Amino acid sequence: MGADLFSEAQSWLLMNDGVRLDASVLQPAGDRPDGGWPSVLLVHGHGDTGCKVSCLPRARQLATRGYLVVAYSVRGQGASEGLSFHMGPREIFDLQDVVGWMLRECPVHAQRLAVCGSSQGGWHAYMAAIHCPQVATVVPENIFTDFASFVVRHGCLNRWFFTRTMRRRIMTAGFQELTRQWAQAGEWDLLRAWMHERSPLNFVDRIRCPVFIVHGWHDVGMPPNEVVEMYERVEAPKKLYLGAGGHDGIEDESAKQVREDLVDRWLDHWLKGEDTGILEEAPITAVRRPGWEPVGLQSLSDSEGQRRLHLRVDGRLTGTAPDGPTLPSNINNFPVDPTYGLDRALRDDMAGVSSALTREEVVFDSDPVDEELTILGSSVIRLHILPNRPEVQVHGELYDVSPEGEATLISRGHVGTQSAEPGCHRAIDIEAATIHYQIAAGHRLRLVVANYNTTFAYPYFAHSCTRLFHDDERPSSVTLPLA
Repeated sequence: MGADLFSEAQSWLLMNDGVRLDASVLQPAGDRPDGGWPSVLLVHGHGDTGCKVSCLPRARQLATRGYLVVAYSVRGQGASEGLSFHMGPREIFDLQDVVGWMLRECPVHAQRLAVCGSSQGGWHAYMAAIHCPQVATVVPENIFTDFASFVVRHGCLNRWFFTRTMRRRIMTAGFQELTRQWAQAGEWDLLRAWMHERSPLNFVDRIRCPVFIVHGWHDVGMPPNEVVEMYERVEAPKKLYLGAGGHDGIEDESAKQVREDLVDRWLDHWLKGEDTGILEEAPITAVRRPGWEPVGLQSLSDSEGQRRLHLRVDGRLTGTAPDGPTLPSNINNFPVDPTYGLDRALRDDMAGVSSALTREEVVFDSDPVDEELTILGSSVIRLHILPNRPEVQVHGELYDVSPEGEATLISRGHVGTQSAEPGCHRAIDIEAATIHYQIAAGHRLRLVVANYNTTFAYPYFAHSCTRLFHDDERPSSVTLPLA
């Protein structure tokens, strides 16, 4: 991309503990504007190949648009020295050093610096808003805001955290192995406590600069629920995009273009002072699935109402509640190979789960809907259960079923506990991932209740039988928030 439009140079940045970080500096060609160049600090994601190189295509785009851009490799990653502490205090100190170096050594405007990044880089963007008062705006993308839920979500070990984040081939200081030891030892509360202190949500009241939060609806590792909470709690100028992309999410080129255009206009407004119209638009852009239409919204909580569908013994989902006693269903957890447990699943990244543990499903279908039905928000699946063991894990999956029988996942969630009282009735609420989804007339809704889903969480491996009730005394249901 046009070498005549900008220069690109490598630099080694010395941190306050003597560690050197590998950085690239891209400076637009031409005379420096009065006060200095508007600037963007880009931070890459966490991964086997995570380093500044993954940021350079975006850095070059921004440099051609008149921004001085710095991209650096986080310590212990890429060519940077040191060991990774996985988004801990040491990484925050480095971030502060890099921001200070940019303002001190680069020809940048002191009040026009942004920090942007995705995943690990998104966490750095939040930390810049919290710990770097010099920053003018931040754009965090595809990053969890409650890290305790990132590791143990609703009582279940998060697949993405252990199979991806804690499997990265980086120069780790030892935290990766420690997390697996705690998981195997059942020290899940310790895991949550250790991760909780990294959560951007803890410090949301300290954010004063404008924030543009970007997240994918279908992010497998980090569902959008806590991201929405973060947005709602930010009191500074803010914008939210929910749509394509994310960790193993669904990407679409047209949606990507819309997303990048919104980010560019946000940066141009806050860093160049241009009238891009971004603040006159709705503060939330929420792609409506299953297509990619961007919809402007004032709020995600202003739904027009709710629709409750009841689970029926004959496998139906109906708007009318059961009017008498019925036979319960069963959610069984039946190990085929009792030698395969959590320790082996953590070692082989759950490759052996499907052959060692039977997935059992209970399926409920609605009648075809008479007219378009738009879900906006988080559906709640309330299940009345009777477990025979303390360990209970239940997954709820909501599908859109076409007249031809093709099922498309709309949203899903899970709940797990290891302290249920055997032989005692209890109700559980499964909070599904937040979504904006339009169900076409003639399509059906399908709810699948299952004992595990390895795409999202580690199963429980104890043999158990859990009754699922759907009668007049214990009416299990799913409640849909409607736009």
